Amino acid sequence: MVKNTITFSDRIGDLLVKEKLISNDQLDEAQRMSKDLGVSLGQALVDTSAVAEEDLISFIARELELPHIDVTGYSIESEVLKFIPASLARKHLLIPLFKVEDTLTVAMADPINVFALDEIRLQAGLDVSPVLASAESIRKAIEEYYGSAESIKEAVRAVGTASFDMPSMEHLSKHKLELITNQPPVIRLVNELILHAINQGASDIHIEPRRDIDDLRYRVDGYLHKVSTIPKNMHLAVVSRLKVMADLDITERRVPQDGRISIEMLGRDVDIRMSTFPTIEGEKVVLRVLDKTKSVTDLESIGLSQTLLREVKNLIKTPSGLILSCGPTGSGKTTTLYTMLNAIRSPDKNIVTLEDPVEYNIQDINQGQINPKAGLTFASGLRTILRQDPDIIMVGEMRDVETAELGIRAVLTGHLVLSTLHTLDAGGATARLMDMGVEPFLVASALMSVIAQRLVRRICPNCKTEYRPSEEMIKIMGIEHPEEHKFYHGTGCIQCHHLGYKGRTGVFELMIVKYKIRELIMQKAPVNDIHDAAVSFGMRTLREDGLDKVFAGVTTLEEVMRETMSRE
Repeated sequence: MVKNTITFSDRIGDLLVKEKLISNDQLDEAQRMSKDLGVSLGQALVDTSAVAEEDLISFIARELELPHIDVTGYSIESEVLKFIPASLARKHLLIPLFKVEDTLTVAMADPINVFALDEIRLQAGLDVSPVLASAESIRKAIEEYYGSAESIKEAVRAVGTASFDMPSMEHLSKHKLELITNQPPVIRLVNELILHAINQGASDIHIEPRRDIDDLRYRVDGYLHKVSTIPKNMHLAVVSRLKVMADLDITERRVPQDGRISIEMLGRDVDIRMSTFPTIEGEKVVLRVLDKTKSVTDLESIGLSQTLLREVKNLIKTPSGLILSCGPTGSGKTTTLYTMLNAIRSPDKNIVTLEDPVEYNIQDINQGQINPKAGLTFASGLRTILRQDPDIIMVGEMRDVETAELGIRAVLTGHLVLSTLHTLDAGGATARLMDMGVEPFLVASALMSVIAQRLVRRICPNCKTEYRPSEEMIKIMGIEHPEEHKFYHGTGCIQCHHLGYKGRTGVFELMIVKYKIRELIMQKAPVNDIHDAAVSFGMRTLREDGLDKVFAGVTTLEEVMRETMSRE
């Protein structure tokens, strides 16, 4: 039972001064911010750096004789979340933890807010046992379990009502602009949008200037969707803050810039690649999020069928040959190569890679990253690698004839070479190499296999439901005897952010370059002829592999159709 009434909020500042945790001046400044921004005094004290949040939490817990917990240590059941709607959780910054009999334990940033407690009791129809937790940890939990951008909107409001003059920032000096980018509300806004992206599992963050606002969009599971907006007069503050973090020139807005941000969030090391591009409405920013703590998956988990898995494992055991992973940008080509390297790495092999960038760190592998500004390109790096006594080489991408020919000559001198190529299907890889200028006899001699792939979204297992697709869809996909199969889709839930999908898996086709296909390559045969020959030797197409995953309840017909229309 909470002893104190809501008047404790009015006394907290005086108590902190009395305990000499803050000064009178710091209290006055925080009280002004609390009134101007409409935030709690405690939040204002933290935002103005008058007191560390953990010190404030410990102090309040001691004064109120309440338990102090770390919300991140809890796994909250979906049934418990149903007692408190997302709107109420965001309104009062709280989250339910667990229910025991008729009592709901709720983590709160302000556990003495009697109005919030009454609202929870009325909503849940249960007794409420409040516990104290930091606002930041509750905010993260709300993002994780309710999946909303509300915290970004709150941070935008905080910047918008801050004391500095946002509209005139275009004319500020570098020194004054740096001071503004270090203001707590600006820092909070930038941190929130990055944190929210990580919680959503986003691979990219897009900040796109429009005439009156900035659009904030995330790419999640290959799809770009709008998350929130940022007022136009905050654009320069946000972009400049990111530039400071990436060690870029904050005064340069006329030419593109590229940089790198390394931060720790949610206990994870995150590497962010930042790119700016000037548009008529301002600088567009794209942040590529690379979670360095992610481990490399194994071949069994990327979506290969059992037949393909056996064939790939046999291919990577050969001492020499060229293996290409093909597909459009974002189709998972590099991840597939990583899983192959992870499967064959051992202390008795010298494996060297040349990447742009290094996305995963793999033990026992010598990983290099290209640096064009320093003269280290794929071609120049590959020449050096060949003098490093390699057994296996991975080249991130064959972008030009020089790199391709060096890779092929490495194969002809007894090395296993893995690389990627931008083609739509397996048969197109041979034409792409020859279009670069590689001689047909070199392609035919070195190329051992081509894996083409796409990524399709997995149906969310929490809201997976059987349904019957339309007759038109069945006809388009060429499904015979549809009554023999079951079809599923996701209806949308908290776990999948109401998208019906969660995570992705690959669909593949594997072309093994046999004698007949080598003859066709030497003859510069059309891509369709090479494709048909591969099918005659048993290659299952991307569409066929995708349908197998539909029938297995892994993905939907719509996903497979979207990703395989180019060949069909």
